[in-house]
Amino acid sequence: MASARGAVAGRVPETDEGLQGEDIAAKYDEMQRHIRDNGWLQEKVDDVARAEITSGKVLEVGCGPGYLGLEWIVRVAPTATLVGIDISEAMVRRARANAQEYGVAAQCAFECATVLELPHEDRSFDHVISTSSFHEWADPVAALTEIHRVLRPGGRYCIVDLRRDIDRITLQFMKANIAADMRPGFLSSIRSSYIRSEVVPILRDAGLAGAAVSEAPMGLVIAGRKEMP
Repeated sequence: MASARGAVAGRVPETDEGLQGEDIAAKYDEMQRHIRDNGWLQEKVDDVARAEITSGKVLEVGCGPGYLGLEWIVRVAPTATLVGIDISEAMVRRARANAQEYGVAAQCAFECATVLELPHEDRSFDHVISTSSFHEWADPVAALTEIHRVLRPGGRYCIVDLRRDIDRITLQFMKANIAADMRPGFLSSIRSSYIRSEVVPILRDAGLAGAAVSEAPMGLVIAGRKEMP
């Protein structure tokens, strides 16, 4: 981790097994509700809007309990649809229940799948979004290649994640708003997250050199558009 823009420790990769099991899913769901209820999820929803993702059929990668996609879909065109994938069955069940609570279950589908092998046809989606999972992808080049494959030409993507070089004040603020038993996992995620200079060559290797990579107070935002034929 960084010390107010000082030296940044090397990346420590996390497992790509995600947050599994009912107990972990329940705790993560509670944490994400707290974040949502305090308005801290809004920044990520705004990132998606700034990427011009405001309608259509959208895929959310690593949806967890679903809050980003659900907050997005209640704010956009009523014809929008959302497909969320996660490697955890427990998270998928949480997302389905939360979609019912939001009253948008008819517009949503959630399934267990991995970004490394998306169970969808080429050009299946108008847009792709993701939050807080990029650092867990075992092969980010392969994952981004899959995302590019399922996007229609002209479709946009917005990937938001943590970054390892956030300043100490922001880190302490985020840590203070996480339950004590979830903090070790949060710090592990910080250590495994990328900094901007590490993301640029990943995008280049995935054929997405035209993507924009920007730093937000609490993370990184990768946004771009699939080229037209």
